[in-house]
Amino acid sequence: MFNLGNNNAPLNKDQMHPDDTRNLVIFLVIAAILYFSYDAFILQPQSAAIKARVKAQAQVTAVDGPSQNAAKLVKAMPRAQVISEARGRIAFENDELKGTINPKGATLDDLQLKEYYETLEKEEYVSLLTPKGAKGARSFEYGWVADDSATSVPTSSTLWGVRGNDKLTPETPVELVWNNGQGIIFIQRYELDEQYAFTITQSVENNSGEAVTLYPYGLVAQRGLPENFQPVWISHEGPVGYIGKELEQPQYKDLRKEKEFEYTADQGWLGLTEKYWLTALIPPQGQNVKYKYNYSGDEKDQRNIGLYQADYIGGAVDVPAGQSKSVTSHAYAGAKKVLALNDYEEKLGVPHFSLAVDFGWFWFLTYPFFYALHYIGLAVGNMGIAVILLTIVIRGMVFPLTNISYRSFAKMKKVAPQTKVLREKYGEDKQKLQQELIKMYSQEGVNPMAGCLPMVLQIPIFFALYKVFFNTIELRHAPFFGWIQDLSAPDPTSIFNLFGLIPFDVPGFLHIGVWPCLMLLGMVIQKNMNPPPQDKLQRDMAMYMPFIFAFIMSRFASGLVVYWTFSAYIGILQQIIIMRSMGVPIYLFGEKEEEEMTKGVDVHPLAAMAEEEVEDALFGEHEEEQPAKPISKPKPKKKTAAKKGSSKKGKKK
Repeated sequence: MFNLGNNNAPLNKDQMHPDDTRNLVIFLVIAAILYFSYDAFILQPQSAAIKARVKAQAQVTAVDGPSQNAAKLVKAMPRAQVISEARGRIAFENDELKGTINPKGATLDDLQLKEYYETLEKEEYVSLLTPKGAKGARSFEYGWVADDSATSVPTSSTLWGVRGNDKLTPETPVELVWNNGQGIIFIQRYELDEQYAFTITQSVENNSGEAVTLYPYGLVAQRGLPENFQPVWISHEGPVGYIGKELEQPQYKDLRKEKEFEYTADQGWLGLTEKYWLTALIPPQGQNVKYKYNYSGDEKDQRNIGLYQADYIGGAVDVPAGQSKSVTSHAYAGAKKVLALNDYEEKLGVPHFSLAVDFGWFWFLTYPFFYALHYIGLAVGNMGIAVILLTIVIRGMVFPLTNISYRSFAKMKKVAPQTKVLREKYGEDKQKLQQELIKMYSQEGVNPMAGCLPMVLQIPIFFALYKVFFNTIELRHAPFFGWIQDLSAPDPTSIFNLFGLIPFDVPGFLHIGVWPCLMLLGMVIQKNMNPPPQDKLQRDMAMYMPFIFAFIMSRFASGLVVYWTFSAYIGILQQIIIMRSMGVPIYLFGEKEEEEMTKGVDVHPLAAMAEEEVEDALFGEHEEEQPAKPISKPKPKKKTAAKKGSSKKGKKK
């Protein structure tokens, strides 16, 4: 009745087929094998590598930590004394740089720029790197962090030996060697190019009989803030870098507060920047590298002794027994020359290296202005003349816009007699006067937006030029003529001692020199040539604005003031030509026309017209209002023949 040996017998609906049970068991076994294999061969090694890397990063951070006590840091020794006390320093030099490498710690901590001086007197080179213990200490360090703490690696106190050449030049590299006593030899090979870049090749020769795992690192550390640090919005100074696909520019104050910023990317660079100088690390590109900015010290740092550091740590380097491995990176220490940075960007394959020069949001204008100024300066041999020629070029480029503005202003000046008549006619009737002025302006084709909008469109040009004049190193210590020996500095003369004729030391905030005064004169003439506002408050603002602007600009780079002054006088010349062609009288210094156009109550016809134009642009032109038609009673609809027939049938029923 029952066939127990037949496997094909029908099963209960809740009973699993033997084949399914077998497949489930096989699946669970395979899943378990895969899980434990993944955990043993992937997750655990990754976790160990991450822990080792975190440990290595912590050791890198402590390489130049606050090991010296605060009292010694405050009483910093002279730079020359600190350098002279370090024995066996290795000299390096090319056409742009000179300095020494300290064999203790293999530290690159003495570097001066031969082309640039601290002051106009040219008595002392700009010092970009300074040893620890001196004021303004800043240095580069390269080394290794071991995966195993039992492996001895070089530290900041390790004394390295020199192998081969004892002076670093573009033709002769230098090798520093250190044996850890465990069969492992560490080698650092320094190469110097013709400009500002060092190539550092870190090598490890493993003769210990066992494999070792090491992590290469590089750092640039700075004690306190630079002496000439200027926390201004126009130029970023402090930690900087292009990491991954983002430009990173944390502020010093943010770094003091947060203590560290950390990133991971396969390409980029990082460092510390000043207005004109850059010290940057360029790790190997195309590898997974951890970038980091960190700060050691008090957040408020009243004594300016905190340690700012930019560093990176590369991926693990496994060195089998009897073999050697090398890692190559680069360091940049020099002037922020845009053309030089562009060359390194291409030669070293480092992304956006020229962004170390802070050209801001209007870079699409700033870069063309920079290149024009640079090459004009090379052609004429004087950056002041280059600024004037660049001014003429820019004024020519924006002439279509200024032409519209000046013609609009000329039309407003031309209707001055009609304005006088309307003011006499309507007297104190402000509303009626404004309506008639608007009507008259419309009939005469006076367009308020035509005069104002072109001026607004030129604001990005001014900010872009401001960036160029403020950040471009080509203007630093560049002479013009006479008393202007530095186009990057304010005009040193002052009207308050008759520009030096009276032996009186003028306070800094009263240094309003010759060029700001010439600029003031040009702005006053422009103000008198433009139509005066119909409102007293706006007239007062227009009257005092040139003086306020001249006072503010007197603190700016004289190169920018030269540009603005020549721009004003070129504008005056253009405006005179346009006004004469339109038969408009010209009053450079008199106020006759202003009295005719503004006598009486304050009105705002241009503001009202501008508001109407904006509304028309946004919502369309307003049609003239038509008188409302009376609403008539709707007429009854006519019935068709078919409807009439059906209606009659209905009635018969």
